[in-house]
Amino acid sequence: MAASLVDMRSRRLLGTLLMALSLLPALLSGCATLNRHHQALLVLGDLSVGSEESRLKRRTEPPRREGLEYVQQGRAYQADVYHPPEPHRGSLILVHGFTEQGRRDPRLVALAMTLGRVGFRVMVPELEGLRDYSISTREVAAIVDAIRHATRAGPEAPSQTAVAAVSFAVGPALIAAMDEEVASAVSFVVAVGGYYDMTDMLRYVTTGEDRGGAGRAAPPPQREARWALLLSQLHWLEDERDRTLLGTMARRRLADSEAPVAREARRLGASGRALYALVTNQDPGRVEALIARLPPSLVRELEALDPSRRSLDSLQARLVLIHGPQDRVIPISHSRRLRDALPPGQARLFEAGALQHVSVSPDWRDGWSLWRALVYVLALGEGG
Repeated sequence: MAASLVDMRSRRLLGTLLMALSLLPALLSGCATLNRHHQALLVLGDLSVGSEESRLKRRTEPPRREGLEYVQQGRAYQADVYHPPEPHRGSLILVHGFTEQGRRDPRLVALAMTLGRVGFRVMVPELEGLRDYSISTREVAAIVDAIRHATRAGPEAPSQTAVAAVSFAVGPALIAAMDEEVASAVSFVVAVGGYYDMTDMLRYVTTGEDRGGAGRAAPPPQREARWALLLSQLHWLEDERDRTLLGTMARRRLADSEAPVAREARRLGASGRALYALVTNQDPGRVEALIARLPPSLVRELEALDPSRRSLDSLQARLVLIHGPQDRVIPISHSRRLRDALPPGQARLFEAGALQHVSVSPDWRDGWSLWRALVYVLALGEGG
């Protein structure tokens, strides 16, 4: 026991020394860089504690949150804007993932507050499809409209904005950033734990096989992920009874992974059975065939939300990819492939061991890559 405590202290001391050594180049290159490195440490500490007290909270003023209603091309939206005390890092649109609380999810609010404390003007649009688990190309249009609003909302509006998204929202955010009407208005995109190939993502979530892993084994997927995925596609089924039955089954399994659902499964119609067959399939080789049996409207949406099916030439923004190597929702291979699909230098991937899908681990021993990613994002926010 004593030996393991000494070993733990030694590792922590080593991590501290490595972090200190990393600051030496900053000491030699100027105060601005040193300040950025220090702020990244404060941000990392703040993210790891959520709404609890942190050094960043003690040293900075919180941003002011303003509720916002806006209209773009006849479509009405709501958003929250976080105005920093000292806005020196430009505008950033923060896209939430699947959450019934939408833009007011406490984790999202805490992140927006953190970003506001270090000088970003953060806009968090309400995306109904991500709030009620009905993700579609409607979310792409909503993100495009948010970019339009953020960059054209008056004489003092910035000419460019950044976009940040997590998990299943990365695909819509990336596709929105490539839209020809707004591509030049997006300075950089931060993608945390996102996907690249929709078919391969479905294969991993349902069967555990990661075909994009280039021979490197991925950790086993979270059992709950398939049921969250099922909820996200129910709105494409025309049969209301199928939607109700599958929704009941998915929520029951999300609450209890061993809950019985066989009785409901026997009552499904053709479209419901096709979607249920895909979600419960365990054979990697059947995935393409099972997708082909889905309702055509659902297949079209899956293809439209698949970045791997698009030419990425229209992406003008820099891309910051942050992904945990042990991600059990979307494997890190997706971010690696996305990086490799872009011209050299346009995308940077930070393989952050401190990241548990989209949550920051309180264990700072694995925080090196995430700290580097934060330094880079802060620099991009300053136009670097």
